[in-house]
Amino acid sequence: MLYVIENLLKRRQREQGYRLLIKSLHIPRGARLAITGPSGCGKSTTLDLLGLALRPDSAARFTFAPNPAAAPLDVTALWDHERHDAMAALRLAHMGYVLQSGELLPFLTVGENMTLTARLGGMADAEAEARARGLAEALGVAHLTGAMPATLSVGERQRAAIVRALTPGPQLILADEPTAALDPVHAARVMDAFLAALDQHAGSLVLVTHNADWARRGGLRELAFRMEEDEGGVTAVLDDGANAATGSPTGEGAPC
Repeated sequence: MLYVIENLLKRRQREQGYRLLIKSLHIPRGARLAITGPSGCGKSTTLDLLGLALRPDSAARFTFAPNPAAAPLDVTALWDHERHDAMAALRLAHMGYVLQSGELLPFLTVGENMTLTARLGGMADAEAEARARGLAEALGVAHLTGAMPATLSVGERQRAAIVRALTPGPQLILADEPTAALDPVHAARVMDAFLAALDQHAGSLVLVTHNADWARRGGLRELAFRMEEDEGGVTAVLDDGANAATGSPTGEGAPC
């Protein structure tokens, strides 16, 4: 298993009484998973937890196993020992992280942004540029490589960020609403790029999206949040074990 998470709790500081509970989440290598639900469920928070960028409040188990030949890493212990350097190294070595707003560095050209992660990971400049060029052409942003990020539309920044994430050939792609600002044609191109990267590098994909139909058309397994209310407030629950038990691997019928 790439990830094993059990009874992970994260409270939202800005919303008293609101909790995110990942009751059970097992993500195998080669997974193609879409986590769905409307705004406010905790989808982006879940992705930040998987990306080792956000500390859980507690977890009975949280392991990450990027190397199948090695023992799984205890993510909770990494947070307890403040191993931010180790987690940053894991992100660089194994993950392609696509943020919803793109988050391109404003002082680099779009082309420099596209190759940045690959170069930081040790890829030769020529290889990084060639890979980024092919992806940029596939996503329709090759003509923008000399531009500065501030001149791009939101959708163009998203596609440039996807190029940056895929250029190193990561084992794991994490994508936060990667088509939120895209029309159907460009959204289809993004899905094609994700699936091609998975096939080429035997990778895994976890994305969060409002667009469940788009994810299903790409053949992704869907897992949806459900809401539970009690006297203490509202809990957004993600539980792949419950979906399996009810015979609903897509999570349908359990909306946020």
